[in-house]
Amino acid sequence: MKKSFLALALMGAFSGAAFAQSSVTIYGVADIGVQGVSAGAGKKALVTSGQQGGSRLGFKGTEDLGGGLKANFVLEQGVKLDDGSSDQGGRTFGRTTLVGLSGDFGSVNLGRDKTTTLKFFDSYDPFGSALVNNGNGTRALYFVAGKTAQDTNGRVSNAIFYNTPDLSGFKAAVSYGAGEAAGDNSANRSVGLTANYKVDALEVGYNYAKDNVVGNAISANTVAAAYDFGVAKPVVLFQKQKNDQGLDRKIYTVAVSAPVTATGKVLAGFTKVSDSAVAKDVKQFSLGYVHGLSKRTDLYAAYAYAKQDAKADLVSSAFGGVAGSKVHELTAGVQHRF
Repeated sequence: MKKSFLALALMGAFSGAAFAQSSVTIYGVADIGVQGVSAGAGKKALVTSGQQGGSRLGFKGTEDLGGGLKANFVLEQGVKLDDGSSDQGGRTFGRTTLVGLSGDFGSVNLGRDKTTTLKFFDSYDPFGSALVNNGNGTRALYFVAGKTAQDTNGRVSNAIFYNTPDLSGFKAAVSYGAGEAAGDNSANRSVGLTANYKVDALEVGYNYAKDNVVGNAISANTVAAAYDFGVAKPVVLFQKQKNDQGLDRKIYTVAVSAPVTATGKVLAGFTKVSDSAVAKDVKQFSLGYVHGLSKRTDLYAAYAYAKQDAKADLVSSAFGGVAGSKVHELTAGVQHRF
């Protein structure tokens, strides 16, 4: 009996040493609101999840391996608060599933995550992935999808991700999504590259993305710049898209975020989509307000108006409208982070 107690004591001591420099965090976002949409003759009233940010439950951890080297993992599940279902096509951990290493060299991770383009928009555009366009933000009008038509939420699967450390204000990120098509390594392959430089209040960046979708490969080049004046932070973005079927699309965004109280900020933006191949131009105006009730809880409201040419359905189709519809969207809700 004494030997058993001694063995248990030793096991406890060694396990304590093994986990002393490890940590696991459970975190999440609970976001839900009400939404009214008018898209031509079609109108909708909804209670909908994830307007300011996708509702989620996540687990992340790190282990110190010594010498500055760490092992990391993330498992993040999307949740629709309005009906309790997954928001990533039925995937259990459809938002992020990663494991990798980090150190002085930066970080290398394998699994599923946001594309470099989606992260690029999240870092620049105040409406990046939030508040308008059914909670997908301005980026819903841009090309951000990863690999195939099945990954259209701005995430890429079966991928390798590398991020450099901060090199005196310069950072870069590269992603490679394996197409995994038998006999053709390039089919359905996805690649992404971001280069970003920040000095004082100025930030400029470039992003390249290409998806080798069979029969219609698409690529996009995006540039952005932002300057934080303190009283306001204006942002400009430009993207040029091409595909194998003659697409020649240009997208421009001018936006600004401005703190108006100690805990509140106003967001405003204008985006124009111009397609030279066919007359499918879209103009969208967006206005939003986010008010922090605490460090963890926000109230938010937003309005967007989109005017589309007769053949354009970039906005209306998301709301059940038809090509050429003028779309009005009003959203208000609450988000809590834990």
